[in-house]
Amino acid sequence: MKQIKSSIEVLSQAELMLIHNAALKTLSRVGMKVPNDEVLDMCAAEGCEIDKEKQVVKFPVPVMEQFIDAMRASSEHKPQDHAQKLGGWISTQVSLVDYGAKTRRYGLRDDNFKNIKLVESLKNIPACNAAVVPSDVPYDIADVVSIADIQKYSTKPGGTYILTPTGAKYVSQVNKVLGLKDGYLFETISPLSFKKDTVDMALAFAKNGGGLGIAPMAMSSATAPVTISGTLAIETAEVLGSCFLVRMMTGNYPGFAASCHSVDPRSMLCSFGSPNQALFGVAVSQLCKFYGLQGGTNTGLTDALVPDFQGGLEKGLTAAFNSLGGLNSIGCQGIVGADQGFSFEQLVIDNEWIDYYNYIVSGFEVTEELIGYDMIEAVGIGGNFLGEEHTVEHMRDSYWISNIFNRDDWSNWVAKGAKDIYDVAHAYVEKATEGYQNMEPVLAPSLCEELDRIVAEAYCEVESKE
Repeated sequence: MKQIKSSIEVLSQAELMLIHNAALKTLSRVGMKVPNDEVLDMCAAEGCEIDKEKQVVKFPVPVMEQFIDAMRASSEHKPQDHAQKLGGWISTQVSLVDYGAKTRRYGLRDDNFKNIKLVESLKNIPACNAAVVPSDVPYDIADVVSIADIQKYSTKPGGTYILTPTGAKYVSQVNKVLGLKDGYLFETISPLSFKKDTVDMALAFAKNGGGLGIAPMAMSSATAPVTISGTLAIETAEVLGSCFLVRMMTGNYPGFAASCHSVDPRSMLCSFGSPNQALFGVAVSQLCKFYGLQGGTNTGLTDALVPDFQGGLEKGLTAAFNSLGGLNSIGCQGIVGADQGFSFEQLVIDNEWIDYYNYIVSGFEVTEELIGYDMIEAVGIGGNFLGEEHTVEHMRDSYWISNIFNRDDWSNWVAKGAKDIYDVAHAYVEKATEGYQNMEPVLAPSLCEELDRIVAEAYCEVESKE
């Protein structure tokens, strides 16, 4: 099997060192705000400089260099030298978008049930995360309610963003009942800062034996310098600082997740689809190799608000540069524009383009049997291979079939209703989610009862505070 070799680069070795040195200088001279005394004490024990009053930790260059050497030697997340297959994860959004009606509304708990049924049929969506934050559930416990629903009804359960310390407490209870390990996304607030709740929850999960992921999101001209190189410098500082803190709390090293973006200077919105994302993808792939870590960037995304040419171009091209650099992770799927909402139809389309993409990066085999020279000789000049047994035997492995993308000629397309990609995806959603409100739990009744008890307790706590 021939895999596509990844060798694209945008940075010279000297440029990599400039970014690396700027990141270390930032961490040693500016530091990061980490508002938790216990974590600050952990950092002090490792040789960091601590200002308890300002809640700032500075990482001396020798300390970070020693840490990076240990990370390179010990991390299980090693970079690859070939293009990676992709999966599409779901990032929980506040709103649900209806492409057909061109409307947007706040998400509901029912939307997450519908998403559970839909994801069952999407092979390139490996886990069913919550599609939306349910606005019809108290915010403080929207996370645990969503996770309990997913665990009860999905055969490939995922999670959602942990929103509050209250929700975190009950999420841990759900995980304990199901024998699952806690997990938490330990995110910075760029530039170079963490919220107190974020650090508190990360430490609590870590003490329970939970794992911590990272995802700094520096944005050019807003929370980072306007230049791509300046953004990479501050993003690298946040990634390395976050890795250090995760190691202190859990004993493990996370991957090099660098979700940096640029701000569009006209709208002042974070851009998900600008060509800068492709450049970030290649640069981050080189940084991953430099630090000896596997990682990913926020590519495979778009600023388009409908599934149009812009959306396809931005998603496909930025994902290609990302994966050809050797990264194994792209941005979350099903998103409308730059976090403008979630769309069921978009998730179906995203599942399909990822399948297309994975077919390409799988490469192809070359053998005597697959070449089929004897058949070539037998068919001869001016012949036709359609009716050959070799064609029948190898057709399925030699051509990618789509049930979403159009392969018809004009006449057949018109005869079938001249449907565009949204129409086809919408029909798929409606068929795949039939009966979603009557799904049967996939957990044993005793476990369902225990999850219901935890959710009811969470509701009681919220109501007692009102």
